[in-house]
Amino acid sequence: MTDLVNKHLISDVKLIDALTTQFELVSTNNDNWTKTYLDQTKNEKWLSYYVDGALQGDGYNILGRLPLPTTDKLIELALYSSYDDEVFAACRTLTDNEEIRKDDFRLTLIERLENLNNKSRQKKIIELTGLSSALNKQDILGKTTEQINTSANYYKQIADRADKLK
Repeated sequence: MTDLVNKHLISDVKLIDALTTQFELVSTNNDNWTKTYLDQTKNEKWLSYYVDGALQGDGYNILGRLPLPTTDKLIELALYSSYDDEVFAACRTLTDNEEIRKDDFRLTLIERLENLNNKSRQKKIIELTGLSSALNKQDILGKTTEQINTSANYYKQIADRADKLK
């Protein structure tokens, strides 16, 4: 079995299948499309969840060690994890949390990316998070024109900074 000591997120389908077969299913939440598993050998719980649920086929399955990483930890994983599937999972979880929970990560991430000396990793993260998109992701209902313009400008400025890194 793969050593999970340093892994927080897994998006490798074969590894998820292997682990969830070995782990004990503790609970299922059909409303949120999640399952909680117990790794009895280490007494650790893992959550199976989906990101990009709007995609055909219900998105991508992620297996995350509980408690799930905070936004700051997700950014750390995206920047420095040595596991490609964990980088993918961290980036897609960031975008999902932005959409569903309204957790903003963009300013912190772009600032961290600008100080990262790995062009390949910068490009990968920008692509996986859609950081170069100027599309306003915030709700506009009930907001003034000024608030909407401020929000749109925020996304445009970050997208421009991301484009300079690519």
